[in-house]
Amino acid sequence: MRYLKGLTILAALGVAAAGAAEVKKVAIFDFVPYGEATVENGVDVADNLRLMFHSAEGYELERYRRMDNAVSAATDAGLDLSVMNDIVRVGQALGDDVVVTGFVNYVDGKYSVQIWINDIRKKEVAGSADAEGRDLRQLTEDLIEGLSGAENFGVLFPDELRELPRPTEKETRRALTLIASQEELALFDLLSPRGKSLMLDKFWVRRDPNPETPENEYEKEFWRRVDYVQTHFTNPIREGLQTDRGKVYIVYGTPDEIEDYSAGVGSLAGMESSTWSTKPYYAWKYYRGGPGGRRMLFVFLDEVGDGEFNIFASTEPGFGRHIASFAEFDMNRLAIDAEDAGDTSETTFWDEPGRFDRR
Repeated sequence: MRYLKGLTILAALGVAAAGAAEVKKVAIFDFVPYGEATVENGVDVADNLRLMFHSAEGYELERYRRMDNAVSAATDAGLDLSVMNDIVRVGQALGDDVVVTGFVNYVDGKYSVQIWINDIRKKEVAGSADAEGRDLRQLTEDLIEGLSGAENFGVLFPDELRELPRPTEKETRRALTLIASQEELALFDLLSPRGKSLMLDKFWVRRDPNPETPENEYEKEFWRRVDYVQTHFTNPIREGLQTDRGKVYIVYGTPDEIEDYSAGVGSLAGMESSTWSTKPYYAWKYYRGGPGGRRMLFVFLDEVGDGEFNIFASTEPGFGRHIASFAEFDMNRLAIDAEDAGDTSETTFWDEPGRFDRR
């Protein structure tokens, strides 16, 4: 293996000093295949470089879909992305500071990779590197060795490639929001569709509760929950994945008990003397569902009568108003009418923004 000019990639870019205000925005185009190299080879090399920049301090990596759309438009318009002027035009259109281009070639059983670091502001090649060898995986690992980001997930070269496990990439991304870390979600956004599929393989393996069995029980149960909420909680306002009930179900599973007061319930004063009734609500009870096996309660309220049951209160911090215990819920029973819906002075509930956002 050899390197031209002795340059590492981040050195060629000019690594931002710790605490520096400027963040360089970087786009990495899929590498162009030559000889017997395949399109997938070029995508694999580029995806591994994207891993490098994922956590590298001082850089913001361009999202794959946005970059890919720009490259496709440029190609359709007749631009030559091996020419600096055309690379600069695309980089400027994206608002990127740096565009990384390159090719992967395979001839006579040997791979060679060439990388160019294109400075869009200066309109010049800031640096280049090349390497050659018989193992493309090892070759690429060596190119990015020791650079931030790659060590967190490993290279994405596949032994075997499968399709994304859900009908659409959008649905997969939305579902993963409920269980993935922010770092994992950011990485998912930065990779090609091929890279996303390979990343998910690693994602599920890390969560497999019993790696010795052929089936990943965690992954299977997760998608079962997604299918359930999409079927049962989708309404004219939003799909099941975006509802509060759907999100709680995906995270915690099937409740042990559901109190269904979706039509409301009269006050305890008796039907003849009743002066109020609750708004429609559901109460979900988990008897051993929380961390350490603790009991959990989630209350979903139809605040405006449109059939949308949003998180109202829970025993869990951050899920709406706080309920200290099942007993407190039974005592208060959400006695809320149009006059006192915003008044919690007679209960121990306290207002707290809900955990869920609407993505």
